[in-house]
Amino acid sequence: MKFMHFSLLACFFAFSLNAADEPSYIFEAKGEFAKELKSLVEKYSKDENISINVYEKAPETDSGGKFLNIGVDSKRRYSVEKGRELYAKNCASCHGEDGNKRAYGVSEKLTKVSAESIEAAFSGYLNDTDYGGSMRNLMKSVASKTTYSDLGAIIAFLKGKDALQYKGREQENSDISTTPTQGSYLK
Repeated sequence: MKFMHFSLLACFFAFSLNAADEPSYIFEAKGEFAKELKSLVEKYSKDENISINVYEKAPETDSGGKFLNIGVDSKRRYSVEKGRELYAKNCASCHGEDGNKRAYGVSEKLTKVSAESIEAAFSGYLNDTDYGGSMRNLMKSVASKTTYSDLGAIIAFLKGKDALQYKGREQENSDISTTPTQGSYLK
């Protein structure tokens, strides 16, 4: 009997390890197709006894940020006033009124750091357990209660409302040239 219990527990353990390796997928669909897809997914999950989660995207005006709250949305306009309030509440005590103070003499002044670097550091504090050196626990607690939408507003306050907008012209498409510009062709 003990062998039977042990083998049953071993099977459950092996099954749970195998289930943890199952791939997970995220789909984003809009309109009527989204409604139809959602109903199909829910129907088959009940029929096949499969665990499926369906998430709805938060509206753009919601403070939750982008879909699944991943990164600052560079296409969105953030409120400088909201950023000022959030910065005063969450950041000013360590980083100074306008980001011109080194937090505890350790970090770089926020005025000397780019918007992209601020976002990358925030993501590091939020997602990487080893990121941040000696002050990581202090910043992790702040990052964990700040959404990416809030971070976008804070960056808009510190760096200007267009700080996260795409600036590079070097990657834009240009007209195709048919004349050689360098070297010569083999004859």
